[in-house]
Amino acid sequence: MKIFRQLLLIISGFILISVLPVLFYGGGKSELFYLMMDGKGNSFGFYPKEYLLGVYHVFTGVFQQDQWVLFVFNKEYPLQEVVVERYVYSMKVFLFSLGLAVVTAFLVSLIISLTSKWIQRAVLSLVNILESLPDVFIIIGVQLSVVVYFRHTGVLIGEIAMMDEELYLLPVTCLTIVPAVFLIKTIVLLLKEEEQKPYIELANGKGLNPLQVLVIHSFRNVVYSLFYRSKVIFSFMLSNLFILERLFNMRGIMDLLIWSSGLSFVLISTIIFLPFYLVFTVIEVRLKRSIGLKEDGTYA
Repeated sequence: MKIFRQLLLIISGFILISVLPVLFYGGGKSELFYLMMDGKGNSFGFYPKEYLLGVYHVFTGVFQQDQWVLFVFNKEYPLQEVVVERYVYSMKVFLFSLGLAVVTAFLVSLIISLTSKWIQRAVLSLVNILESLPDVFIIIGVQLSVVVYFRHTGVLIGEIAMMDEELYLLPVTCLTIVPAVFLIKTIVLLLKEEEQKPYIELANGKGLNPLQVLVIHSFRNVVYSLFYRSKVIFSFMLSNLFILERLFNMRGIMDLLIWSSGLSFVLISTIIFLPFYLVFTVIEVRLKRSIGLKEDGTYA
């Protein structure tokens, strides 16, 4: 029941946000959504009546499939025909980048934890520098590097932008960097905390292999703490995916948000958000059960 209430509140938030421009620009009944985009809206002001009417139209439109359309350059497209292919493409890029970031972060963190202190400090300094760089700077830097390399060698590592073909190499590379850097820093810091715990001292006292202690014991405990930071990584990657699809001219679902308004914005946002929300919820419930944590915050 709690999960249903949270989901209902989130979708209600999408509806309220989707009609927000109408609150300041107004609009007629027949052309309610974002008329100011075409220069047909009213002057800037405050239109609460039109806003409430817009919320009502969006809410009722959710249950009327014939209204599930997307307007692009004044052309109408059925949302079902546009979304599926673009959603699959975006999720392939997103999930592959996420998997690559997780694997890379765990391997690099493992190497860092087994090296000397000065190497750890040097790597963490590099990680801090990469973490401080803006996401757009990294994406454009990768694009420029490919162009410069092509001009000097004549070898094109990956396409920068295409109209109809799907790009994977460069978008996945760019989308992997930021979460991988964040994960590396987080895992290394969590592993340092684990080193101070009694079970690690006991394992070392028994003469167990440091690699064995790290992989079997430390990493297993780090996973629990890492999950509760994964929502931050998720938000980073979604915002980066939106930027990527614009800069690489990718035909993904995030790019559709540029053209969406009103009902189409609510439907596309829900399609993007809902699967991840359900996955996070299921994993969180299972983790709480595995450690005996009840809904009220007490332990069984």
